[in-house]
Parts: sequence; structure tokens; C-alpha cells
Amino acid sequence: MEIKGRVVLITGAGRGIGRALAHAFAAAGAKVALLGKTKKNLLEVQRELKDSGAPTVVLAADVSDEGVVARAVAATEQQLGPVDVLVNNAGIFALAPVEKMDALVFDRMLAVNLRGPFLMSRAVLPGMKSRKRGHIVNISSTAGRRGFAGGGAYCASKFGLAGLTEAMRYEARASNVRVTCVYPSTVNTDLVKKSGMDPASERAIQPEDVANAVVSLVAMDDRAMTTALEIWQTNP
Repeated sequence: MEIKGRVVLITGAGRGIGRALAHAFAAAGAKVALLGKTKKNLLEVQRELKDSGAPTVVLAADVSDEGVVARAVAATEQQLGPVDVLVNNAGIFALAPVEKMDALVFDRMLAVNLRGPFLMSRAVLPGMKSRKRGHIVNISSTAGRRGFAGGGAYCASKFGLAGLTEAMRYEARASNVRVTCVYPSTVNTDLVKKSGMDPASERAIQPEDVANAVVSLVAMDDRAMTTALEIWQTNP
């Protein structure tokens, strides 16, 4: 897909991978809709993108809220145009053994990490299918391929996202809409550090690495698509 002039909606755009995605797509000439829960962070990203000349819109929204999602997509289309690319990047993370995991934390993780991509995708898919053009990229994790101790809730949400992605791919393919799941390993973000994990910053995957990979996937010619991509640290 030619990225220049396309409308790209990014969830979790205020920090980490989402922030890097916003910069990468703006540099490629896209119009960028910045969606996230914390408006202050989104406004900071919008200011950072000003020099790129990319048209932007800030959408303070909770991806797990059905009505809020519908309004955010409508606002994007009103201000920037129909959504060509959706990147479901918003996510939360918590570690605990299953027997110690709070049910409210479990529910919230599924709401953001799985229900959110479902609601966002459902809101943009009809338009993409009718235009015979579009790409949805779901940012999962290698935890969506392999479980690990203490990651029950997170792994459940990311395994679920992988299944949702595969189903959507089969449903959208005939309409020339691509759906891709990206599985990064541990990325050097504030979210990861706050969880108690501390990747070696000089060797760790950076948010920009994931963002550049996603832009490359979207930029592929429309006749081809990458169904899934794992991103691993080289020589850990």
C-alpha cells in the first residue's frame, strides 16, 4: 500500500511502540490519528510530529469502551478521512501466578488487550471492505505464541489476539483487506521496565525497531501480505 496520504489510526499512541509508530508513519507521509487514554501524552506526540507536516488528530479514548471507540473512529474519518490502516497497539501488562492474580486485573487485561482490538477492528472493517482497501496490524507478543510463568493473564490476552487476527484475516481477505499479527519479544519500553523486567538497553529491541517493521509490512504491494511476523533480539 502506498502510505503517503493514507490515514493511519494507532492505539496506545502516547508512548513506547505507539509513539514510535506515529513517528514512523508520519515520516512516510501518512495522516496519523493518535488514540490513547492519556491526552497529555498524545498532545506531546502531536507536537513532536508538527515538523513532519503530517496531519494529526488526538483521540483520548479507552479502547475497551464500545461507544467511545465508535466515536473515536467517526472523529478520525471526519477530520482526516476514511481509515486505511489500523494498528491495534494499546496494551497493558501485569505479572502474577494464576492463584494470586486478581480477577479484576485479569478482566482489565482482556478488556484492553483483546476486547479493544476487537472493537477497533469491528469499527473500521466495514469501510475497508467496501473500499476494497485496508490493513489491520495487531501488535501481539511472543507471549501470544509461548506461555511463561506468571504471565497467565497476559498470555491469555495475546493468544486470544492471535486467534482473533487469524479469523479476521480469513474474513477480510476476499475484500483485499490485509490483517497481520506482529509478535515482538521483550521491547525496551517504560511499560516493560515498570513491570519489573529490565532488558539490557544496549542490546534490547527498541520501539523504533517494531515501528519500522510495521511500516514495511503496510508498504508491501497490495497483491501480497505478511500474515505474521516475530521480532527477536539479535545475539542476546
